[in-house]
Order: sequence, then C-alpha cells, then structure tokens
Amino acid sequence: MKRLLLLGSTVLLAACADSVTAPSKSVAPAGQPSFAVVSPDLSALNWRVFNIDNSVPKLWDINKAPSLDAGGLGFTFNQLSTGWYTVYLKTNYNRDLTDKTITANVDVVASTGTLFWTRTSACANNGADAYVRLEFQSATGNYDASDYWWSTNSLNLSTLATSGPTSLSASTDGANWTNLNGQSGITDAAGFTAALKNVKEIGVAFGSSCSYASGVNVSGGTASFQLQSYTVTP
Repeated sequence: MKRLLLLGSTVLLAACADSVTAPSKSVAPAGQPSFAVVSPDLSALNWRVFNIDNSVPKLWDINKAPSLDAGGLGFTFNQLSTGWYTVYLKTNYNRDLTDKTITANVDVVASTGTLFWTRTSACANNGADAYVRLEFQSATGNYDASDYWWSTNSLNLSTLATSGPTSLSASTDGANWTNLNGQSGITDAAGFTAALKNVKEIGVAFGSSCSYASGVNVSGGTASFQLQSYTVTP
C-alpha cells in the first residue's frame, strides 16, 4: 500500500513513480533485424487503484490492482461506511496518443441490491448515478487544467452490473474529451494537442454525471470492477 500527499486542494492530482514493464523483443530469423513487439493491450502493465477519503484531505491510498484469472485486472469498491472512494484505475504510459483510439472492455460484478455512490453534491447522487470514463493525463506533479482529460462518453456502473462486459471507446478527437475546466479538446485545442503528445498516465476514472473523477463507493452489497482489456490503436 502506498500513500501520497496531494499537491494543492484538488482531489484530481496524483503522482506515482512505478515503472512500466518494457516490451519484450522478438527473436528474428538469422540475417533479419530484430524489432520490439508492442501489444496494443495494456492490461498486463502495472495498474494502480487510487482511493481518497473525504475526512483525510490531501491523502491518496494507492494499491496495485490484482490480476484476474481469466485475464485483465480488477478491484473491489470500498464500502460507503469506510469513507473511501475509488477515483482512478490507471497505469504509466509515456507515448503519443495523437490519432489513436482507446478502448476499454469492462464489467461490474455486484450482489443484488448494491448501490453506487459518488463523492459529489453538484449533481444526481441517488445510488444509481455513478459512471466510469476513459482518462489520460500529461502531468504527475505541478499541473494545469489542460493536463487532465476525460472521455465525454461513459458507462453507468449500475447498468454494467446487470448488462455484462461492455466496450467503452473513444478516438482522440478533441470533440470526445473534456478537461479539468470543462473545456472540450476543440475549445482548448492547443492544450489538448500538447497533452496528447506528452502523456504520463492512462486509464479510467470513476465519478458522477457532472464530476468525472469524484470517486465511487458502494452500499447495500458488494461490487468489483473488471478491466478485461485496455487497448490503444492503431
């Protein structure tokens, strides 16, 4: 378990120095050059779960996401009674995302009667209004609004709990993303373009319909989130 102090008052900033496993190299036939093989599926990388507690400001609880037997990875949502909310599931990713498409195949396994709560009072928070979105960021220390981006499309966690595995996808067209100030990648084209070229972390975020990284926990039952695959193509 790892805990880090937040820099500033926002709950959206986190830093972690875990390294990404280098891609393996293929063995080329004699007389031919070898080359690095980079899989588009990132689920085998070192993913971390970022949790935050309302009563303990400026502190993250960060844990490695365990692997699933069938492939991919996942985690169990915190209970509402603990005060802890899961905000991010992400990994290091130092590559240019320009003209790429990100696709996450996800699922939620929950017991009957489980309610999903977010850490916000700015919009609906009725036990069935929690969402997962794609996200990437180009800063892990000092930052501005253009360093954090979330996909505008999302999946409702309560719906996922009954529908089964579902794909969440977005191309890195500016119209599909919004930043910390609520600006689209078209409105803040310069910031969006710069962030795509300087990515530091990538993953998914959990929040409400109006606060994309407010965090989620559960009551009335148990629920786990599964990231079965996470690809960046082409």
